[in-house]
Amino acid sequence: MRMASYACAMDDQTLRYKLEIPLIEKDYGRNAAEVLETCALVAEYAREHTPDQIKAFQEKVAINPQVWLRLLALHRDERLKKHLEHLPPSYTALYAIHRMKDEEIEAAVQQGVITPRASSHTILSWAKQNRQRAGETIPPWRCLIVFDQEVDQKDLSAMRFRINQITREYGARLVSEIDYIQEEPAADNLKKQIIEELEKKVLELARPFYERMTERERSNSGVQELENLLHLDVMTFGWITRPDEDIHAKAMRHRYTPAYVYKFALEFHKTDSRSQRFNYKRRLRDLVLKQPDLKELIDEVLETYMER
Repeated sequence: MRMASYACAMDDQTLRYKLEIPLIEKDYGRNAAEVLETCALVAEYAREHTPDQIKAFQEKVAINPQVWLRLLALHRDERLKKHLEHLPPSYTALYAIHRMKDEEIEAAVQQGVITPRASSHTILSWAKQNRQRAGETIPPWRCLIVFDQEVDQKDLSAMRFRINQITREYGARLVSEIDYIQEEPAADNLKKQIIEELEKKVLELARPFYERMTERERSNSGVQELENLLHLDVMTFGWITRPDEDIHAKAMRHRYTPAYVYKFALEFHKTDSRSQRFNYKRRLRDLVLKQPDLKELIDEVLETYMER
């Protein structure tokens, strides 16, 4: 049973007891309020103990020190409490919000991007796209990793994987020196033009499906406005844009529409991950086998937008 407030200091034994279970099980709370309560406990523990004691406790509950620091950062962010009813229950999603500017948080809440169902990927994608529209550019930061001793290929691959995981939490990507290419402004402009073209096409095709949604369905899926459809994951988007006859038949396995096909092309251009782009193309090709009626459109979209 969680306490409603942690304003009063508690004894060390009680504090440890209340922290150990959620940290060991990686279950910080069932909703945003409970996650922030866990963050408050972490902050109290950090305040009352020495660095060595904190390190020993982190090892006992098997929590990554970086996750510990992020929970502390969430506790200090007063902006989160202001929008508590809109916040998702995931600490990674909350941390994505924490890294946003004040005006970005306000806009994301108003546009229905930040909801209890929002994922960190959805929030980071919206923030990145929003900054691109505003003309904000983030210069690449190049860093050099120097090894004091020889590292075998297995350890190097494991290190790259872990670093890549961290960079993606911040909406960035890891590029090795040999693959590094300074993108030309013209290429950036072309990419923005393609994304804008695909967004327009997706919204045009998805509008009838948005209009058939009830207010409750819009609220549950975080789609308060038509434009919110752009920030949904592909699976949710495909469910919302399924054919009318599949809804009436209450089909468990539904079919897909042209809007779904163009959504793949849009996500293809929004990601910088080669593996993700490959996955989007593969899923469209697999869809041809399941829905031959979309073959002509899929072939056209693959050739026009996804031959990169």
